[in-house]
Amino acid sequence: MTDKRRTGGWRIGRVLGADVIIRGSSLVTVVFLALIWGSDGTGGYSNRSLATGLEFALIVFSSVFLHEFAHAAAGRLFRREVKEIVLTLMGAHTSFDGRNLTAPASGVIAAAGPVMNAILAAVASVGAGMTTPGNLHDFFYLAAYANVLLAVFNSLPGIPMDGGRVLEAVVWGVTKKPKLGTIAAAWGGRVVAVGVVVYVFWINFADGASPSLFSILWSFLLFSVLWPASTEALRVARIQERVDAVSVARLMRPAIGVRYDVSVAAAVREAQGAGAEEVVVVSADGHAAGHFPLATALSVPEDRRISTYLDAVTTPIPRGAEIPFALDGRDALDVVRHWWGSTDALVVIDGGQVVGVVVIAEVATRLK
Repeated sequence: MTDKRRTGGWRIGRVLGADVIIRGSSLVTVVFLALIWGSDGTGGYSNRSLATGLEFALIVFSSVFLHEFAHAAAGRLFRREVKEIVLTLMGAHTSFDGRNLTAPASGVIAAAGPVMNAILAAVASVGAGMTTPGNLHDFFYLAAYANVLLAVFNSLPGIPMDGGRVLEAVVWGVTKKPKLGTIAAAWGGRVVAVGVVVYVFWINFADGASPSLFSILWSFLLFSVLWPASTEALRVARIQERVDAVSVARLMRPAIGVRYDVSVAAAVREAQGAGAEEVVVVSADGHAAGHFPLATALSVPEDRRISTYLDAVTTPIPRGAEIPFALDGRDALDVVRHWWGSTDALVVIDGGQVVGVVVIAEVATRLK
């Protein structure tokens, strides 16, 4: 069966069981780097400078791939299924199975990328030191320079950089609260985003010069990537906090089950006696068949309640639309999501007895 969720692009092979995909947009990065690095210093280009620029761009591209390869290898070390290595406009990413990931595993997998670049930079530096000036020396120099940049940038302590994920893992490991780690790393990303812009202006003004147009554009480009990514991480972390705080006990309205063949008057008496807000109508075979708020039953004129049967006030519930009282967090929301659009409410069961009703529309309100 074809996985329709796979990333689009050119699949150039498989590594460690993962598809290696090059997005068309990544070629824009290669051209951009080649042009920026290929200037001859006077604003023009020569064949030699363009060749150097293209060489640098390809070194960066290859180093980014090896960076992602290191993430994939670390993921496999922790028995993670690695799905894709994708090279994109803004760099690359590796997707793998992150279920039940521990803080140490998350930290090691994140750190593997910058460590790979640091190793490549060290090897290239040794190569540059061992060769005489010429093409091979220049290649080693460019490789060392590119990998130092990649190692340093990706080590910055904020989401979406790998350093942010390491910070997240450290805070998570110390506090035992993964969402607190995400919040710390997201704020780290915001600090880095602002810091990049401030640094570009400060370093120029400190020298009595104005920042170049290229420096300004580059810093704001980084800001436009880092700030939204860290802001989104904060939003997701806060939603996850609300998810973790969810429990069926908190979501439900207290309810009582009554037989399908009693009158509204009898249902009102039982519900009021039990302090219930909802009434669940139980069919002859013992399954929940519908529900109604006590307020709906009370809207029936008192002198007509004894002659009015429950089908006049009941909203049907599909067979099996139930949720255990003990569920909480993601498990509870998974059950709600399963029934979303199929029923307006779920019957809460505890020890085989009806104890409440979860109104699905109220769940979404709680998570906002």
